[in-house]
Amino acid sequence: MIEDKIIVNNVSKIFNMYNSPIDKLKEAFSLTGKVRHSEFYALTDLSFSVKKGEILGIMGRNGAGKSTLLKIITGILEPTKGKVEVSGRISSLLELGTGFNMEYTGIDNIYFYGTLMGFTKAQMDQKLDDIIKFAEIGDYIEQVVKTYSSGMFARLAFSCAINVEPEILIVDEILSVGDMRFQAKCFNKFKEFKKNGVTILYVGHDVSMMRTFCDRCLWLNDGKLVAEGDPTYITAQFTEFMYLGDNEEFTLYKKFNVEKKPDDKDNSEDDQHQDEIGEKNREIKIHPPKITDNKFGECLAHWGTNVGLITEVRLLDEQNLEKNHFEPYEKMRIKICFKDIPDFEHEYFSVAFSIKNKEGTDLIVKTTYDEGITIGMQEIHTVEFEFRPMLAKGEYYLVVALENRENLNPTYFEYIEGIKYFKIFSDKKIFGVYDVDALIKIDNE
Repeated sequence: MIEDKIIVNNVSKIFNMYNSPIDKLKEAFSLTGKVRHSEFYALTDLSFSVKKGEILGIMGRNGAGKSTLLKIITGILEPTKGKVEVSGRISSLLELGTGFNMEYTGIDNIYFYGTLMGFTKAQMDQKLDDIIKFAEIGDYIEQVVKTYSSGMFARLAFSCAINVEPEILIVDEILSVGDMRFQAKCFNKFKEFKKNGVTILYVGHDVSMMRTFCDRCLWLNDGKLVAEGDPTYITAQFTEFMYLGDNEEFTLYKKFNVEKKPDDKDNSEDDQHQDEIGEKNREIKIHPPKITDNKFGECLAHWGTNVGLITEVRLLDEQNLEKNHFEPYEKMRIKICFKDIPDFEHEYFSVAFSIKNKEGTDLIVKTTYDEGITIGMQEIHTVEFEFRPMLAKGEYYLVVALENRENLNPTYFEYIEGIKYFKIFSDKKIFGVYDVDALIKIDNE
């Protein structure tokens, strides 16, 4: 039986929120115990476990409670209620450079970090070269850290965190450290950790990263668990929520509202009023998405502002036969039929499709808008895309969408992810994901 490395059991975290520092001081020295704060539930009754070697992704909009959860798991914060059990050495990329002394050199800080992690000087001597090599800051390693650029500081801290043999690695949206080559090194290191059975918690908003990297995914909203399960399914629902959900408020925190009556005394406890505020803040509003069950069958996600416009989607070959398997070099036709939106400026209307692999990565994307094609006004439209997929042998799925391209970021009248699934068969070995049609010249002179 695979052991649980992390167990989170009914964890809640409540912060007391004050309108001003003076209110906190008045409450602390109040002889009557008058309450001058409101309670903000950053986490509410959260429970889950993570097994050894599992990579768990955690998603949620800003203010959902992700960082608070990780700080509780790493011991930076204590839960207000509930319990967290952690088995194994944790290395955290939660707050890079925690414990570094800005007056020490890079070398000194490497040894200092190792001491905090429980390693002896002799053990750190053995790790020193690997940490310096991975950080790639050259001779600056001998200079005091306060002279480093932010990128150099992050590289050194990152290198320390991943080279101390962690059993549990916690990563919180810090993979933008350094240039592209350095980021590639970081991802390769994570793949090495995964192979060696290191348990990893990854927090981020990158859907492709979640689908490619994680075994399981949690979705948090306003401190509560909305859903957990397969990363492809959870990220599809989270994407829908971020487009269509009620996201105006950053958090549900409300200022403490003191409603005084003319005869109220300053030392009144106002317990009943505070209880009402507490209960109000406990009402976490979650609007989970729903999959539309319709003529298209079971899709990963189906949503939009005008769901129902698309009436038919067909995947055809050159002979107009509907298929779910193709060769890389034969023509594929995607036929999309949809109803018109009479009151919309059609110059911004776009029909789009995407072909994704099983990890949800976009491999082929085409839109009428980006090709300079304007959709005219008529009751029913039919748009057809024809191309040779040139994809390697494997399984893929189709996304179709009707877009509003009036602004920089598209919005969607209708978006269907996983409307068709198909396979590519090939006798030719394609080593990448796409086989480009290249002209090869050989000069024998």
